[in-house]
Amino acid sequence: MCNLAQIPKLFLIQHEGNHIEAIADDIYESFDTNYMRPAYLKNRTIVAPRNATVSQINDYMMQRVPGDSKTYYSSDSLLQSTDTSSTFDECYPTEFLNTLTFNGVSNHELTLKKNTPAMLLRNLNPALGLCNGTRIMITMLSDNFMKGNIMGGSYDTDEVIIPRRQFPVRTCYAMTINKGQGQTLDKVGIYLPEPVFSHRQLYVGVSRVRSATGLRMVIENPAELPNNYTRNIVFAEAFSDVLTV
Repeated sequence: MCNLAQIPKLFLIQHEGNHIEAIADDIYESFDTNYMRPAYLKNRTIVAPRNATVSQINDYMMQRVPGDSKTYYSSDSLLQSTDTSSTFDECYPTEFLNTLTFNGVSNHELTLKKNTPAMLLRNLNPALGLCNGTRIMITMLSDNFMKGNIMGGSYDTDEVIIPRRQFPVRTCYAMTINKGQGQTLDKVGIYLPEPVFSHRQLYVGVSRVRSATGLRMVIENPAELPNNYTRNIVFAEAFSDVLTV
């Protein structure tokens, strides 16, 4: 079931021009003087429904951080068994395989920069606080390992070293709405270049913020729909058992 949710205008960022720049400048105000401060970064983020949008926001924010970035590439050679068809390379060219993205695995091309936040994509060592969703402030990047400090939670400020086979991280000035589950922050921006696409996703995004004063939104809609409305998806079947009790 799809309904339109009316968003109070006090939460909307009034702007002209680039939507990503507008929400990034609002959530990360005074960024140029605070970009190295974990206490500033750990209490704010931008969420969006899809990974492609998140990547655009993270790329924009990383460009604002001084210094050179470092790019890591995954191993992309294919091992063929004796019974592999001779057309294997033609069916699965390396260029195609490198475009695939998967949950819990970083992309083939991973660009990181010192003094930027990154998020773990899977559990590495829960006993040390290295869990799926943990945010880390990168302090050093080497060919074979990265060093950083945990931001938030019980292990806040702890220094960690992650050896490299393939770093299971991504830059996290922004994250998907689903990835933000379980986090509560002081300031959250919700960017909707397209509507949410799954059950309760809008609720999950809005509930990431600690209080209403910290919520900001940018919504892109067709011309016929005001920008303070967005689609809200609720699957009535999910409540059918409850309603019949």
